Amino acid sequence: MYILIIGSNGRLGKILLKIFPESTKIDIENSNYLESELQKADFAFLATPMDATINIIRRFPEYDGFIDLTSVKSKMIEFAGKIISLHPLFGPETYGTNKSIIFINDISRKDSLADMEKLFQDYKLIIMDANSHDALMGEILVKPYVLSYISKSENSSIITGSYSKFLEIEKIKYNENSQVLIDTIKYNENSSKIIKDIEKRLEGLKKLVGN
Repeated sequence: MYILIIGSNGRLGKILLKIFPESTKIDIENSNYLESELQKADFAFLATPMDATINIIRRFPEYDGFIDLTSVKSKMIEFAGKIISLHPLFGPETYGTNKSIIFINDISRKDSLADMEKLFQDYKLIIMDANSHDALMGEILVKPYVLSYISKSENSSIITGSYSKFLEIEKIKYNENSQVLIDTIKYNENSSKIIKDIEKRLEGLKKLVGN
């Protein structure tokens, strides 16, 4: 099987190279020979930011082996039935321990689930539609991303248990790809509600402590 990894120099691309060491890699900044590689590839992983993923799929509309890995699936609805849509729930820190991958059944082309089960034999595939996926990501990605984004430590030399947990929250934004973090917040339709809820709670605290 000929597997292509587009965006191989990124965080997710490097993990995919570990999972599929015999695959062919293309850095997104050096993709001039992409067309010729797609002619040979059974599957092409798009380990790329949201806008780049969309542009590449639109550039090659006849190719049906693209595997979208974005964290917001509402943006991928336009390609329903023409691509395969996954969301690996592991990153560089959890690769090897977390082996869960979400399979988006209302975007992925017909019969592609069986292909993914063969490709990821040692992984757990969670079947979900795009709306359910984005609602879940609002809770387990957008919320921690927003809290991390607004957090700023003052590098205290005295650490408490609570402060250690705060530092872990702040560290999220440094451990994630910055573009992916922003895209996840920017494009998830649940983000506005989540941010407004945080603002409401902060307003409650402001009233509690006074002006």
